Amino acid sequence: MTGVQRTVVWAVVLCVGVVLIGLGIFVGVTRLDDADKWGSVVGAMVAVLGLPLTAYGVVLARQPARAESEQSVSNSVIGGGVTQVGTVRGNVRIGGAAWPLPTAACPPVAMPKSGAAGTGEPASQAVTGAWTAGPVQQVNDVGGDADIDR
Repeated sequence: MTGVQRTVVWAVVLCVGVVLIGLGIFVGVTRLDDADKWGSVVGAMVAVLGLPLTAYGVVLARQPARAESEQSVSNSVIGGGVTQVGTVRGNVRIGGAAWPLPTAACPPVAMPKSGAAGTGEPASQAVTGAWTAGPVQQVNDVGGDADIDR
């Protein structure tokens, strides 16, 4: 969570707390009959607002979880190299010249067993069960100026 998100969460928690304290004081100083009526109105409002939010939560919970920008290479034979870059907000330059291709790229007799492609976390990158003749470069979440020269 970023600093702005934490600030917003704390502001919402503070506002809800102030509203609840104010509601408690209001109900405490009114007569019992009036407090019962206001309690019924507030309870009905919470129920009316809570039902669509509950349905929305059920719909979100039933969707399969997926990574924000998952990248994977699996069960492949690659004659050159593999480069994966994720979540860039500025300045990335990888290599100046192309990688030299091998003259005789022969895959191994048996391909490696396939594994899980990534950890499922946001911006996960994985190369599993792959045979590459060149370099494998994985860059994740660059905020600026990532120069990788080979």
